[in-house]
Amino acid sequence: MNDAQSVAPVVRFGTFEVNLNSHELRKHGMRIRLEEKPFQILELLLERAGHVVTRRALREKLWPDTVVGYEHGLNTAVNKLRDLLGDSARSPRFVETLPRLGYRFIAPVVKSGKAAAAAKRMLLVLPFENLCGDCEQEYFVEGLTEEMISHLGQLNPKRLGVIARTSAVQYKTTKKSIGEIAAELHVDCVLEGSVRCDGQRIRITGQLIEARDQTHLWSATYDRDLSDVFDVQLDVARQIGKALAPELLPD
Repeated sequence: MNDAQSVAPVVRFGTFEVNLNSHELRKHGMRIRLEEKPFQILELLLERAGHVVTRRALREKLWPDTVVGYEHGLNTAVNKLRDLLGDSARSPRFVETLPRLGYRFIAPVVKSGKAAAAAKRMLLVLPFENLCGDCEQEYFVEGLTEEMISHLGQLNPKRLGVIARTSAVQYKTTKKSIGEIAAELHVDCVLEGSVRCDGQRIRITGQLIEARDQTHLWSATYDRDLSDVFDVQLDVARQIGKALAPELLPD
């Protein structure tokens, strides 16, 4: 790491913030997933903001053992970076292309030694779907959803807000897409799931979805013996909360 990075590990531009120490990219305080190569390119461009970073320099840094055939990988990585930033090669706001030479970061940047406080994330827990084919299990499924909302709401109320059950229940039988629901309630992520039954055995499946692009962030399946309804609901809610904490409350 160079001296500039050790003094100012956080770089801000537009609505984005890059932490060069933790290798995180955030927009409006919320972490955004970016693949390794595009992120490395962004780091190099920010280190030399306003100056040209040649394609050769990028190859030597990112593909040190490749002399031929790296062009496609470089072009793909730059395109992914632009897509995530909402940038355009024809009308660049951040990354300018210099044909056959390289790239230059053209937006104003602000360097700081301290990251901005992360914005509060909002989560919606959709009513879990009863796939048991048994109306008698509906009370268990509803109770599981309520336990999930309660437990996740206690993880870190200052950093994670969870939509109330009374607001979530209206989407129990909706045909609306995740994107439409998320836009209506202004949430960042949606947790949905289902419950299947086989006698006294149940299988609970949950998945966390990023509202911005409807991509899956996490999914898991839990098999349990339905001997004690309340114990199962509480245990699964705790297990899911533990699994989701790194995604919903990154360091």
